[in-house]
Amino acid sequence: MNFVETLQKLEPAFIEAAKLAYAMQQTARSYNKTETGNPAGDIVTEADLAVQEKILVEMSKTDLTQCRLLAEEDTETVHKFNQTENYYLSVDPIDDTAIYARGGEHFSTIVTLHDGKNILYTFVHFPAWNWTHTVVNNSYEAAGKTPNFSLSPGADNTVVYWSGNPLENLPKEVLQDLESKNINFQPIANIGTNIGSVGTFAANQIAGVYHENPNVFDGLTELSIALARNQKVYFGGPSGIIDLTDIREGKTTLQYSGYYMALNEVLSS
Repeated sequence: MNFVETLQKLEPAFIEAAKLAYAMQQTARSYNKTETGNPAGDIVTEADLAVQEKILVEMSKTDLTQCRLLAEEDTETVHKFNQTENYYLSVDPIDDTAIYARGGEHFSTIVTLHDGKNILYTFVHFPAWNWTHTVVNNSYEAAGKTPNFSLSPGADNTVVYWSGNPLENLPKEVLQDLESKNINFQPIANIGTNIGSVGTFAANQIAGVYHENPNVFDGLTELSIALARNQKVYFGGPSGIIDLTDIREGKTTLQYSGYYMALNEVLSS
């Protein structure tokens, strides 16, 4: 089964689903599916459900039903997928839903596939900008014009994060190296309004991104892009690196145990 080829053939359907999210933005109702106090994880909109179901219906017509599905929302077609296969297929219908619900443009539809060891496929589409990023077997491509982000001064020397504490987890020598390059850490909210990490990282407008216990839906996106672009990545976890088969229940979502930091710094060949 060539699941990657099947996903590539479905990319027009993924783009159409993302366009649906954009079309629904002004009218889609939002509510909290959980009450942890974290707006990024608690909130869901009618568009999240509609977009995910649109994607899953198309996937369900293919051999992708043999994959273990990691879907952010519990929609009707979820049950049509196998939950024992060693290929992990994830769908995040609207990444950065909180930004989406506030009317911001920095949101995307993300689809990924990995086999427990390697990230085989990543698809990211920002419908507000018609901007797409794909990683296929560690080969990266971007399509569309890079948008202009309004970021705070010094963002290009900043590693951003959503949660966790990079200063506690990263090795001392790594922190010293970053400090020598005048690179600092800031919560993502400190570098701009309604800004997410995926687009700013892909556009090389921040120094890097740090994810602690990344969620299974969009948490590997910057990692996939960085690896495909031969950029510097640091891992840490119970087994030294993040175990993609070790999926745990977090406060708001399923997640991998550990952390990674991806830098917009190309490794020397």
